[in-house]
Amino acid sequence: MDTRTPTPLVTSDGPGFRADDLVQAAMDWHFGPDTGSRFWLEKARTFSFDPRKDVTTLADLALLPDVTDEIRTVPVGDLVPKGLVGAGPMRVFETGGTTGRPRRIVDFHEFRRQAGWWSSFLDREQVPQGGNWLLIAPTGPHAVGHVLRELTSLRSAVPLHIDLDPRWVKELMRTGRNKEAQHYIEHLVSQTMDLLTTQTIDVMFCTPPLLEVLAQSPRAVELINRSVHTILWSGASMDRDTRDILRHEVFPRVKLRGAYGNTITGVSPEYVPTAADAPADGSYDDGSAVFVPCYTGFLMEIVDPAGRGAVPYGARGRVLAHTLTRETLLPNNLERDLATRVTPMPGHPADAVADVAPYAEAEGEIIEGVY
Repeated sequence: MDTRTPTPLVTSDGPGFRADDLVQAAMDWHFGPDTGSRFWLEKARTFSFDPRKDVTTLADLALLPDVTDEIRTVPVGDLVPKGLVGAGPMRVFETGGTTGRPRRIVDFHEFRRQAGWWSSFLDREQVPQGGNWLLIAPTGPHAVGHVLRELTSLRSAVPLHIDLDPRWVKELMRTGRNKEAQHYIEHLVSQTMDLLTTQTIDVMFCTPPLLEVLAQSPRAVELINRSVHTILWSGASMDRDTRDILRHEVFPRVKLRGAYGNTITGVSPEYVPTAADAPADGSYDDGSAVFVPCYTGFLMEIVDPAGRGAVPYGARGRVLAHTLTRETLLPNNLERDLATRVTPMPGHPADAVADVAPYAEAEGEIIEGVY
């Protein structure tokens, strides 16, 4: 395999995919002396086991440590796999700092692949190619801005970007400067209204808190219902009642589709089952927002809040994420989110997750802000 092309560690799709194959490929790559990063190769010296021999199944990942807190301070050069040195322009992405100091990862090709994954779901939803896309989203070190630029490029669309600084809003809210936070939100809304009134917008990306603010403006609602085909939402969570109100009462002429994920866990687009392919085991109902991880690099388990075991299908638990890409190995990441475990959607062999919400008992202060 040419390791310098944007391919996943395993390329089997659909029924041919096996999570254990992905685990084994990730261990061979990230702990291979010629392909692994300095960070993981040095970490392996402290193990009492050989990850290339002893970590061969999804369950075996429990042997590896959760290092998501460590990568807040690790020299970024130590995170670069040797097998990707010179593989193209390198980007460093950071998390939004929802739970403290940002975490960092490196990217060469993976987030372009994530854009392709998202685009395939938009094709299924018959979202038109081309057109003008209004993107109210973070840029800078945040991966979502890069993914959205790649997504518009893949879909031959015109990107109209409004930069959003989620860390600044979180800082304002954390320190009680709510009036300043409100002024910043008004600043974002003003820019949004300028584009809605001067341009024809076909697709709009917006975070749930900002979408709720726009929903309170009769003029914004009129303009969005007039031209927008699809609203894509992501970032902060959106509860079922809010989704229903926005979808059926505020924006009845617009398709509303979400995506779950973050810099570390990638993009999990929303999958809306038809009556024919909806799971019949009780893990899904018509009001659920179901998200499908890009399973050839990202796996999600739904476990009890302490992270000690998977819950049954249809039950709620905490998201345990495993990032297994060429660029990044981050297993056993117990997320700050609760979700319902859902049977794999048709054509997607790994579990889906639904109705994501913040886990109130997660360690540290959680401030979603506007993202």
